[in-house]
Amino acid sequence: MDTRLRILKDAGEMFKHYGIRSVTMEHIAAELGVSKRTLYEIFSDKDDLVKQVIEEEIRVHKEYCTKQIETSENVIEAIFKMGQVNVEMFRKINPLFFADLRKFHPGVFRKIQKKGKLKDLSFTKSLFEAGIKDGLFSANLNIELVSSFVQKIFDIIHEDEFKEFGRENLTNSILLPYFNGIATEKGKNLINKYLDIFKY
Repeated sequence: MDTRLRILKDAGEMFKHYGIRSVTMEHIAAELGVSKRTLYEIFSDKDDLVKQVIEEEIRVHKEYCTKQIETSENVIEAIFKMGQVNVEMFRKINPLFFADLRKFHPGVFRKIQKKGKLKDLSFTKSLFEAGIKDGLFSANLNIELVSSFVQKIFDIIHEDEFKEFGRENLTNSILLPYFNGIATEKGKNLINKYLDIFKY
């Protein structure tokens, strides 16, 4: 692993564990055994480091999700597998991470919220296209609209005002009713099947 990727991986773990604000460039350099000069040769400042950490996390996550689609029996199973991983991932992230990102790195946060490099809808669209092809989702869906809406749901779920409800309530009261609403009977049967297998 080259120096840049090692820094991104380890700094990302530090940010997720302690929050972003409390982890300084000095802390990162000391923890990784590199000089501050090396950090600033690779990253222009902490904001640049945070942006690249998130870009790398998204890249790795997309690779994992693509693998789940390729190895799953169907799209519904892949969605449940990815959901399970997401739940486990967010359980390990200090809530300060998202609060610090919004407050101290607003430019990076806005890029995550907007369609573009950090928020690429093509992956979500490919899921729904495959689901429609296999007869699991309604054929008359507007895929662009559904993809954008599902991404927006996940954005809302991660907002502070919804944390008090807990992920189980959010899943049972928002996500599952929506997916059942756009699923065919075949899709609904698979959703019920995987609900018994995957426990969140």
